This record gives sequence, structure tokens and C-alpha cells, in this order.
Amino acid sequence: MTSPIWTQETALWTGGLPELRKLMDPSCLMVLPEAGILQGEAILARLEAAPRWREVDLAGRHLAETDGLCILGYIATAASEGAAPWRAACSSTWARRDGEWKLLQHQQTPLD
Repeated sequence: MTSPIWTQETALWTGGLPELRKLMDPSCLMVLPEAGILQGEAILARLEAAPRWREVDLAGRHLAETDGLCILGYIATAASEGAAPWRAACSSTWARRDGEWKLLQHQQTPLD
């Protein structure tokens, strides 16, 4: 069975902008290749025109959870229509907000 936090992490990759908006904390910080450091609404603006990944595999999963924080580490292999698979070492930090997990931080380091 997949933990709900991993389901949410997968949705960051394959879901649309409404899903991302729902999962993100307003102060979220992302470090993305070719986009640099983005925060809050700038993340949504940057990803609005970006094609979504059709599928993603999150391998080598690591999870640390304490005091309302959950930190994930994994290797993502993502595929989109007509493109070669893309691999990255990733980390995400989630915080418990009003009983729900909200994304505080996400970072991608390309591999290959």
C-alpha cells in the first residue's frame, strides 16, 4: 500500500496546476533545473505553461517524519509524450497544516 504522502508527491509530477495549488503551502520554495529558485505564486506561473509528466517512478524512497514535518528523498524517472525519460535526485519537505500535508520545499538535481 502506498502512503498518502507518496501519492501526493506523485501528484506533484503528474497532476495539473489545480492539484499543485491545492498541495502547495503559499510560502513553498522550489529549486528547479533551468528555472532556478522559485517561491509561492512564481512557481505556479512558471509551471502553468510547462507540459505535465505522463508518468513518474519514485525509486529509492527515503522518508523522515517528525513534529509535523515529513521529508522525502528519492530518484525520479519521469516520462512525457515524445521525450526521453528524465531522471533527477529529489527532495521534498511537507508540513502538517490543519490536518493536511502541504508542500513547503521541493528540489530537483538532474542525473544523467
